[in-house]
Amino acid sequence: MAIATSHMNAQSSYPRSTMRQSNHSSSRPLCGICREISLDQMGVSDDRKMQRHQPTYLALKQSMDHGCVLCRFIWHALGQSNSREGDRGSDALAHVSEKYPGREISLVVWPGVTPTGYLDRIQIITSGEIPDVDTDDEDGDDGPADPSMHPDHQFALSGVLDIFAYADDPAASHGGVTGRPLPTTDGSSNDDFAFATQCLQKCLSNHAGCGRRDEIPCLPTRVLDLGPFDGSRVPYLLHTAGRQGQYSALSHCWGGHVPITTTSDNIEEHTKAISNLPPTFRDAVRISRRLGIRYLWIDSLCILQDSKEDWEKESAMMGEIYKHSVLTIAARAARNARDGCFITRHRDVPACRLEYRSPDDQLVGSIYIRDPTFEIERLTQTPLDSRGWVLQEKLLSPRILYYGAQQLYWECRHTSIRQDGKYHYIQQDPVQPAMWKERMDIFAPYQSVYPNFNRIPPDWTEAKHELAARMRQWYYLVEEYSGRQLSFHTDKLPAIAGIAKEWAKSVDLFYIAGLWREDILAGLLWYGGKTATNPPASSTLPSWSWACYSGKVSFWAARDSTFGFSDYSCEFVDLSFRASGALGNYGDVVGAKLELRGRILPVRYATRISLGKNFIVGPNIFGYGGEQIGVATFDVPPSTFDALFVLLVHAGVGNVGYGAYYAAGLLISPVPTEQGTFMRVGYVNMEKGHGEGWWDTRSAADYFEHIPTRTLFLI
Repeated sequence: MAIATSHMNAQSSYPRSTMRQSNHSSSRPLCGICREISLDQMGVSDDRKMQRHQPTYLALKQSMDHGCVLCRFIWHALGQSNSREGDRGSDALAHVSEKYPGREISLVVWPGVTPTGYLDRIQIITSGEIPDVDTDDEDGDDGPADPSMHPDHQFALSGVLDIFAYADDPAASHGGVTGRPLPTTDGSSNDDFAFATQCLQKCLSNHAGCGRRDEIPCLPTRVLDLGPFDGSRVPYLLHTAGRQGQYSALSHCWGGHVPITTTSDNIEEHTKAISNLPPTFRDAVRISRRLGIRYLWIDSLCILQDSKEDWEKESAMMGEIYKHSVLTIAARAARNARDGCFITRHRDVPACRLEYRSPDDQLVGSIYIRDPTFEIERLTQTPLDSRGWVLQEKLLSPRILYYGAQQLYWECRHTSIRQDGKYHYIQQDPVQPAMWKERMDIFAPYQSVYPNFNRIPPDWTEAKHELAARMRQWYYLVEEYSGRQLSFHTDKLPAIAGIAKEWAKSVDLFYIAGLWREDILAGLLWYGGKTATNPPASSTLPSWSWACYSGKVSFWAARDSTFGFSDYSCEFVDLSFRASGALGNYGDVVGAKLELRGRILPVRYATRISLGKNFIVGPNIFGYGGEQIGVATFDVPPSTFDALFVLLVHAGVGNVGYGAYYAAGLLISPVPTEQGTFMRVGYVNMEKGHGEGWWDTRSAADYFEHIPTRTLFLI
């Protein structure tokens, strides 16, 4: 397998065990086409190249049935693909036959699309010309676009094959393959600690943006003093009294009951020794010691768990604690304190071996292709990554060392590294840390938050551009956060307060109930995924705050930044509230009331189905004259209120070149005991043009033209 490439990557310098796993076999049968596969022919040095493989899906299936293991891998990879409409590749492949043989298959590698030229996968694409089909319909809707495919499955299949090589193999050192086999150790081996140590040392020495080793912060109020690194002293709880030092912090799932906590009854005992640590805490102590860090902060041990006053005081500082830690140790795969950081690994599945040869045939090595049916750890589904508090820990920590079910992961503000050497975009996992950081990194320059954010009026100042980008970032951040889980709904605002405090340093805005006063009109336009069936999660937060309800929310403003150039049809007048707790306006508030001036229209709702191009199921909102206003997403069950109005917030007008928006408003219901006061009960999408059977060509906002503005209050 001749490969003419010299792609080198720092990944290969990290320690890897050179032990070959017995299931990485070179004896697995290959067809003649697969034996001729060459990474060079697939575009290692030229991303315009592709190597043709089987001429049809049917030919692929026949080769697989005759025993070619790599053709079987390709078949399975294609079966995992999905179309935008949700069609599954496996369904399309089930219809492959002599009548529907399918498209031609080609293989491509595109290391150039990644920042550092990672070479860790083969892209499988369908290529070749698609025959024209005679049809009487101009759009070709009367016949399939590709007669080689079944009429019900016309989308082009695609897939990805993971490739890897051992660090000391010529395929890695000369051929530039950056993928690595998954480790078989549990995270506690010398190789694992060498990986962690090198990542930490490189970051402290070279990444100025992450904080350097000579920056010594003040310690949190209490920490565990781990004593000598040889473990000769049992850890104990230290009252720091403002002293300085480098410390690590543990990010973990409580998983219900935590075996050991610090309370008013045992704090004196804990200042002498804590000898009965559960596995996750014990592993965090061992990791800290091996990395040369003397102090460790663990929430359940360093905050008095039976003191509301101490919890409020320390939770208000939570963001600062993670921000100033030298390292956060994240027990990614642990469901609770008993699972530990060190997880027993399952062996990688048998891989298919291809021979690597240098262009002059002087170097011979091995490239391995992983069976695509083997499921790589999904980072959206780990016990830790689904938790609400963890988002704050992830965003504010300068460095995180994750202990996953399959490998270790390093993440700092400068880079992300996996032990398997893969680039961040993983086919089997929608998490894309590179893109995720662009959107979510609150410490990054605003230009890098949205590098393609260029739809702005030419007369904007740089400050206004930055503020618009930051606001869009906030709405994306809340969308991510709201989909995570919290053990206590009362933590909804405290668990994001550290992010809000830090984020506020880059803007000059006032925070209230999860939104920002100066962009409050855009912030009001949030909506859940479905009509709500549960009562509000908070009895004190205002109905207009997304934090009042459980479940994931989305924002009208997340389509593009709206700050400063949207023509709102509603006017913000005033805001009043009372803070309740040590977090002040960053935590829970009481009696929050918005004063607005706008137009409201009495409406009714009814479920209606539109059978147009875009299939829509209500509830739909109608004026009492029968005019259709829009589609509703209720915050609470509709049966809980008597009268219903729509407050027009945005009329849907805007310069198309600089971000036009559809009309949107709030569903509100009057509070019987307070004249002119309303509660938010839902969101209304007034976008027009959803196909046959939708509302007429008039803008829904036109129905508000005859209505005078009035003052109203939202609570």
